[in-house]
Amino acid sequence: MRHSPPRPSCHPQLWTVYLEQGAGSPGSDSYTSSCAILTDFWAKVTPGILQLVSHSKVLGEMVNLHFLSLMEALHECHSTVLTKLLPLWAPVLYTHHTKLPGQLAVRLQACQDAAPPADAEAPSAALAPSPGLLRWLHRLQFKMGQIELQSSAATQFYSV
Repeated sequence: MRHSPPRPSCHPQLWTVYLEQGAGSPGSDSYTSSCAILTDFWAKVTPGILQLVSHSKVLGEMVNLHFLSLMEALHECHSTVLTKLLPLWAPVLYTHHTKLPGQLAVRLQACQDAAPPADAEAPSAALAPSPGLLRWLHRLQFKMGQIELQSSAATQFYSV
């Protein structure tokens, strides 16, 4: 059986959460450095994404869903870098809309309204991961497993 890689949209999401969560305590040099890496990465990548989605409304809608999913993951994991990334990502979300459709607007507003977590809630180098992180990782693992099953079934179908 051929194994296909997980859907590409999972990679930036997983990397972003992983880098911040594994960076140590907020305020530490490693945490500050990791947040700077994340901000720099997304500041470089987002203009290219914006240019791509400006050419296709369908692609823009797909990207919106992935960005909202990433924002929700960062919020659920008590990310402190989310507040720095929201302004970078807003132009992508509004490329084809002056006002986002209902459910997307509600999801975005929930992320925007979330206050940055206090240091006590922020990611830390503690041995036990936060419950929010564990819930998110389990859901991501399930999604990636579903994608693997679907792609392996499709590969068997098309290779006949």
